[in-house]
Amino acid sequence: MDEIGRVEWFAVGVTGMALAAVAHAAVGAAHIAREMLRAPGEEPAAGGSGVQVDSGPGGWLLFGALILTGGAIYHFVSGVGTIVREVVHAAGH
Repeated sequence: MDEIGRVEWFAVGVTGMALAAVAHAAVGAAHIAREMLRAPGEEPAAGGSGVQVDSGPGGWLLFGALILTGGAIYHFVSGVGTIVREVVHAAGH
C-alpha cells in the first residue's frame, strides 16, 4: 500500500469539511422547516428544549455555516502553503 501524501490528506480534509457543512445545513434546514410548520399555539416537538430563541434557528444555521467555512478556508490556505513549500523545497534540490 502506498503512503498517503500531503496532497491526499489535504483532499480528505477538505472533503470531510464539505460533507460536515452539508450535513449541518441539512439538519438545520429540517429543524427550520419543522418549526415553520408548527402551529402558533402548538408545543415544540418531543425532544426539543421548549425555549424559543429570538434570533431563530436560521441564525444558528448561519453561525454554524460561518464557523465551518472559516475552518475550511483555514484548512485550504494551510494545505496550499504546505504544498507550495514542498514544491519549492523539492525544486531547490
